[in-house]
Amino acid sequence: MYIALHSLWLEIMKSEEFSKNVVLLDPAIRFAGLIERSGHLFAGGVREGTEIQLNDSKFNMSLLQSAHIIFLRERFSQELGSLKYVLYDYDKVKTLNMPVGEYILVFSLESNANAEVIANKVSQYIESVKNELSLHPPSNTIDKEKRETLRNLYDSGIPEEMIADQLDLDINTVRTLVEEISSK
Repeated sequence: MYIALHSLWLEIMKSEEFSKNVVLLDPAIRFAGLIERSGHLFAGGVREGTEIQLNDSKFNMSLLQSAHIIFLRERFSQELGSLKYVLYDYDKVKTLNMPVGEYILVFSLESNANAEVIANKVSQYIESVKNELSLHPPSNTIDKEKRETLRNLYDSGIPEEMIADQLDLDINTVRTLVEEISSK
């Protein structure tokens, strides 16, 4: 997707493409995905041929815990500096959680991978594409009831930031949905 910006063309990279590109950065990366602060996975994918280690419910619980831990650790940023990533080193797999703007990149590695080297590679990639990123959940991930509630709140004059807080959505998703609602 391209947008015009003062006579310049800027390519916008969506969440799915970003996640896929992270997987392709290193053969030891098994999975990469983006989650909201609530732990909801809205983009991601598994490298072809990768053995899945967790069932769906445990995977979702892991994402929820990842979001919670990142949120808690970021509270120390003023004293300790910016949080780069959180690493979990299991016998069968390594998982990393890395803040990317208002979202969290979660990715897993083969157990024998050098996590620090790959984390640096991923960080460098993020830095190199940060101006192209448009990372927010697609509006079709919001159920009909939540969409209707958003419409009612917006029509009532509630500010977008309050709607985002009330519905546990990120502000960019709310803005996208408001734009869709307004154009109908």
